[in-house]
Amino acid sequence: MSDDEKTDDTEDRTIVEQGPSIGEYRRESIPEYIVDSNGDRFEFNRIALEGDGGLEPSQLEQNECLISPGLIYRKSQGD
Repeated sequence: MSDDEKTDDTEDRTIVEQGPSIGEYRRESIPEYIVDSNGDRFEFNRIALEGDGGLEPSQLEQNECLISPGLIYRKSQGD
C-alpha cells in the first residue's frame, strides 16, 4: 500500500450530505447514510461500544467510520 492510500484512509473528511433520520441515539438523529467530502457514501451499521476510556476505535472494521455521538457507518459497496 502506498503512502497516499494510507493517508486517504485516515484523513478527516467533512459530511456534505446525510439521509433521513432512522432513529435517535443520545438525543441526536441517526442519519440512514452520510456522504463525505470525498464523495464516498456510508450506510449506518451500528452503535459503537464504549470502554472505560470512551469510544474504542479498535472496533472499527475496514471501510468503516465512527461519527459522534458513537455511530458506526460502513462504506457502501457501490463506492
